Amino acid sequence: MPQPSSSHSDDEEAAERAPGPLFVVSMWRSGSSLLYALLNKHPQVGLMYEADLLLLRSAFLKPGRSCDWAQRWEFWNKAFTRHGLNIQDFTEGITDFPKAFAAVHNDFARRKGATIWGDKSPNYYDRLQEMAEAFPDARFIIVWRDPAGTANSILRAAQTGNSYFRRPGSTLRGLIGYEVYKQQHDWLVAHGRAVYDVSYEDLVGDTPAVMQEVCRFLQIPYHDDLANLQGADRSAIFDGQHHAFVKGDKIVSGPRPNIVGDKLRAKIGAYVAFWRKRSAGKWPPYPQIDSPTGTATPLSRRLADKLTYRALRAFDAFTAFSFSMAPLSLLQAYRNRKYRNKSATQPVKTESITHPQPTGPKEA
Repeated sequence: MPQPSSSHSDDEEAAERAPGPLFVVSMWRSGSSLLYALLNKHPQVGLMYEADLLLLRSAFLKPGRSCDWAQRWEFWNKAFTRHGLNIQDFTEGITDFPKAFAAVHNDFARRKGATIWGDKSPNYYDRLQEMAEAFPDARFIIVWRDPAGTANSILRAAQTGNSYFRRPGSTLRGLIGYEVYKQQHDWLVAHGRAVYDVSYEDLVGDTPAVMQEVCRFLQIPYHDDLANLQGADRSAIFDGQHHAFVKGDKIVSGPRPNIVGDKLRAKIGAYVAFWRKRSAGKWPPYPQIDSPTGTATPLSRRLADKLTYRALRAFDAFTAFSFSMAPLSLLQAYRNRKYRNKSATQPVKTESITHPQPTGPKEA
């Protein structure tokens, strides 16, 4: 893929840019922030960080001048401010979600001189098909992690005070969502979409080898500095103790303190046993064991968990819809009242609109 030249016109640069976006996706707390930080060091890659415009897609249902998606997006998670973009450049004449997404993400990549544009976010895990249908030329890098590692990271993030992961049902969202994520992944593969799978454990264990394969998938040259965090631009990543690793200079591959309780550990093991049995031992890729411990989750338990998961995600969807449609003045009053005006001038977490915070939930 050719590098853009400063002598090219904007139209020529746009022609050289990838025809569709790149999406880097994982479950929450599963390593996509690390991959983002490494990949964005490449001069041909210009991904936004958890911009999550998809979550506000309902805002595009409004007709004409009442379609205030840009203002709501900035209010939602400071997407323009975090990425050094001017909201005024995108408020006129764009009332369609794919066009708005492409315009903003392309502009961010153009400012860097990159040819690959797109977004990194775990919030696409259950909407991969929707994004693929909106962008037929999209490419997807799918990041997997041992479900027990994800659960442990969620609990550790909650332990640091992160309000999003302190919500009831956070670990259940991550566990049952993992299977939903797999279903969405399989749809992409079955429909011939460009997909590349990465395991977090491989990424931290042999970073150069994984990054070489990622670059091969993207058809861009590999450079040795893509295997370390030194010099990575992490200015768009939210603050917070749970992002300490990805904001450091070293990739931490060692085990983290394990705070997963016995009951949750047994539950995760039972689900892994069920998934392994159903996939003839092929999925999930981690943990790498000959046979999972514990008995596969019984049907009654799976049904109950799915019902609870759907209720939780329905609430999440309703909240997003409310933030897409309710008067901004009412939303601001709600935010000021709930957070005692502390977050009125701070970016809200991309993954929590019910608990806005200036931090995001991922871990390197």
